[in-house]
Amino acid sequence: MDELRTLIGVETDLDTVNAALRAGVQRIGAPVVGAHVVNCSDESQLECAQSFQREVVDQLLPELKENARTAFETRNLGARYEWGSLHVGEHHYALPASADTFKIMVVKVHGHVSALDGPDGTRYGAMKRYDTDSTACGALHGLLAGQHLPAIEDLRGAFNEGGNDRVASLLDERLVAEPYRYVYAAIANAVLQARRAVQDAQFRQPQTPTLYVVVPTVVFNRPGPDTELVCGYCIVDRRSDALKTRYLGLGDDPALYVATEVEGCLRVVEE
Repeated sequence: MDELRTLIGVETDLDTVNAALRAGVQRIGAPVVGAHVVNCSDESQLECAQSFQREVVDQLLPELKENARTAFETRNLGARYEWGSLHVGEHHYALPASADTFKIMVVKVHGHVSALDGPDGTRYGAMKRYDTDSTACGALHGLLAGQHLPAIEDLRGAFNEGGNDRVASLLDERLVAEPYRYVYAAIANAVLQARRAVQDAQFRQPQTPTLYVVVPTVVFNRPGPDTELVCGYCIVDRRSDALKTRYLGLGDDPALYVATEVEGCLRVVEE
């Protein structure tokens, strides 16, 4: 997936990200391609869904009906991966053409954060929604504010994975600069949710041999065209009994992220 490698940690436009993903999948080559998208319920995620449909689904997936192609999708508060959902979607795309060869399952996890440009720079996490002050991702705001809705409790469990209290890190200004708090929360969430999908792929044999391409990203909801930052990608090879997994990209610890802004675009690396 060299096409995605150069985009890791770099904010760019939605179509560039999805075209790079499509090119990488096409270069691997498989008789069948399926897709599972994990998205937030927030209506501001419309643009990223449309771009993925246009650049990946319409170009690569089989027809569900005549002139109709679609991805299997999970949509909920906070773009949380739902355990077992990958195998439901994988089974749907287990077409006969993949039985003696393999299929590719593209799994794209869309975290998101709002971005509002102003005279003092960009404010992340704040937005104007229908001319009213609002936030995005609202579920991550609720998590950092200590709320206890069921969806937020699920997020809190992910953010405590491995005994690392990532919420505490995000709220500690010695570790995370306040202007980037919600960006870092969105990155960590996308990486953590993608890891759940990877673990699910590792847990169970697919219906037909499958190469999973799992891509966590963060979408920046802007007043103008939205943009996107690729957090990394993971290849889970289940084309044989010999399970192979390889990840390249940002980790899940927000205390290690370092952001800079270059010509109006955000770049994030790890210390």
